[in-house]
Amino acid sequence: MGVTYSGICIRDVRFRWASCTAAGTLTFNWRAVQAPIMVIDYLVVHELAHVLQSNHSEEFWNIVAVHAPSWDKPRAWLRQNGGLLEW
Repeated sequence: MGVTYSGICIRDVRFRWASCTAAGTLTFNWRAVQAPIMVIDYLVVHELAHVLQSNHSEEFWNIVAVHAPSWDKPRAWLRQNGGLLEW
């Protein structure tokens, strides 16, 4: 994606799959490693897009769509199956 980030953290986060700080640090919930690779790819693209666009505006979703054209499928998978991952 050509995006520079400042760091990556893997943590025990209770209510999010991932996040991006204003400084560009990406944090991922360790439970995401149990998801299909398409979901992990989506989470990475989603957070890298936040480095470029900090909100969920139309521009943000356009960035996501360029790099993960089928982003709606992994997002739906998380909504339907995320609760089944080991908590």
